[in-house]
Amino acid sequence: MTTSNILTNTNDAALEALKLFRIIFKSANQHFHKIEKAVGVGGASLWALAEIVDNENLTVSGLAKAMSVHQSTASNLIEKLETNGYVIRTRSVEDRRLVYLSLTEQGREIMAKAPPPYRGILPDALMRLNPETLVELNQHLSELVSNIELKLEKSAFEPLGAT
Repeated sequence: MTTSNILTNTNDAALEALKLFRIIFKSANQHFHKIEKAVGVGGASLWALAEIVDNENLTVSGLAKAMSVHQSTASNLIEKLETNGYVIRTRSVEDRRLVYLSLTEQGREIMAKAPPPYRGILPDALMRLNPETLVELNQHLSELVSNIELKLEKSAFEPLGAT
């Protein structure tokens, strides 16, 4: 194989990967728009509500871990959800330092109307991959990110679909 054939194949493969990224991100954005239109909250807010429903005695730090976001991001999400009447905070009787999250009736109505997957289509698809595939994918994506000159590394802890 000549150098020009390798370059063409590399270019073709890179463009094919670019198409796949477009499908992933545009599909995720479409799902976020569908959620917002159906229930009036963004994708990150719906994911937070789903985590609260699924995890009894969830704290803000537990939510941050479950969503793989910074604790201040989770706190801001909860603040907005609480202001809108979807979430309440309850201080633990045993340990007054702990504050648990739960849904209000309004929050439960949002969950009942929301189209699944509640965590978003990208997290859902990733969570359905086998562990070996995820390890390999993470290695390849890490290599890709290392080749990007202008990296917004702090965005690793910001949710997609936040509004």
